[in-house]
Amino acid sequence: MPTMSAQQFIQTFIQRQGLWMLGANVLAKLAGFAAVVLVTRTVSEASYGAYAYAMVLVSAFVPFMGFGAYQAFLKFGADAPGQSAKRQLHAYALARGTMLSLALVAAITACAFLLGSGVPESVPLMQIVAWTFVSTLWMEHTKSYAKCLHLNRASAQVDITYSFLLVTMVWGFTSMWGVEGYAYAVVSAPALASLPWMARLHVLHWSWKPLADAFQGFWSYGMYTAFGALLANAFYAVDVYLIGRCLADSADEVALYRVAFLIPLATRVVPVAVAATDFVKTASYASKAHKLWAYMKNYWRTFGLLSFAMLAILWGLTPWLLTVFGPGYEEGAGVMRVLLMGMLGGHWLRIPLGNMLSALGRANWNTMVNAVVLSTTAILCLWRIPTDGISGAAKIMAGMIWLNGAMSLCLLWLHTELLRRQSQV
Repeated sequence: MPTMSAQQFIQTFIQRQGLWMLGANVLAKLAGFAAVVLVTRTVSEASYGAYAYAMVLVSAFVPFMGFGAYQAFLKFGADAPGQSAKRQLHAYALARGTMLSLALVAAITACAFLLGSGVPESVPLMQIVAWTFVSTLWMEHTKSYAKCLHLNRASAQVDITYSFLLVTMVWGFTSMWGVEGYAYAVVSAPALASLPWMARLHVLHWSWKPLADAFQGFWSYGMYTAFGALLANAFYAVDVYLIGRCLADSADEVALYRVAFLIPLATRVVPVAVAATDFVKTASYASKAHKLWAYMKNYWRTFGLLSFAMLAILWGLTPWLLTVFGPGYEEGAGVMRVLLMGMLGGHWLRIPLGNMLSALGRANWNTMVNAVVLSTTAILCLWRIPTDGISGAAKIMAGMIWLNGAMSLCLLWLHTELLRRQSQV
């Protein structure tokens, strides 16, 4: 591993069906992009702004669907001895995760009037999209089971199925019911994509049997991971929430800002796909410091350079890309370029290192970092948004993405330093 060339790194990624994972993630992002274009060209800017406000707030809680059940399943399922044990653990996690997700749907529905008070039009939409907690949980569980069996191709095919369903349903539902139809499509597509694959993989069942002793620590790991991811998602929601609270004409401003952020956020497909492909592999390096650093160096030399090139091209195309969403959105070109600079820090540091820490069993470290970053971001956004508007929010977000990545890099160094000291004892 330490002497692996960039070419060999790419080859091993392909051997792990990484191209399927990357292609499926790209297709999912393109499908989401196409869906937004369909909606923004069909409904008013204010209507889309209300939906975006609702979806951003709900999305912040998506990692907490199942209260960590599917995150813990991916970690513990990878170590489970044999397919039968993996299937039993999946049934255990899916049953409890679904029930807990339904409770979360009820909580968000009850609190929608409070959460959506900044943009009142978002309340009924929030009560619809809250059901993504259940449908997305099913899809993620299906993909996680496939990954535990080293069937990255099957996991990718779930995403491909989802992408085609999403675009088709958005086109049909939005034509009939406007922005509410868009919300129904977003809720329905994950469930419809996952159920056939659950049947094909023979995991379309639940189990209420107690957890086996071999999986002690399942819920503590899952809760730490879910809470850390919750804070990470809230990081991408706090700016939109505060724009809605602090600015006049907030629905229009939210729409402009969210569209400007849409493409930078979509570029995360590259590091996310690599992290998803290599999660099990990275976990096997937990006690091998030299392999962890060798992996990151190879990542920076390959996908890091790819990320830089991709973001640079998008920087140049920014004004034209925003016109695709309809008239008026090109006003967000400056905001989008700032966010692209910030997202480079996400590609190089925040995403790969954050996922690596989770794979190494350091989910609690991620949680602490995300808590610090989220609270700092909220304070700085409250300071800058009233005076600088969405431009101020973009600058704060870009800077905090880089800071988050730098903190994760320091924690990886700490992990490897602890390994070195243990080896000397």
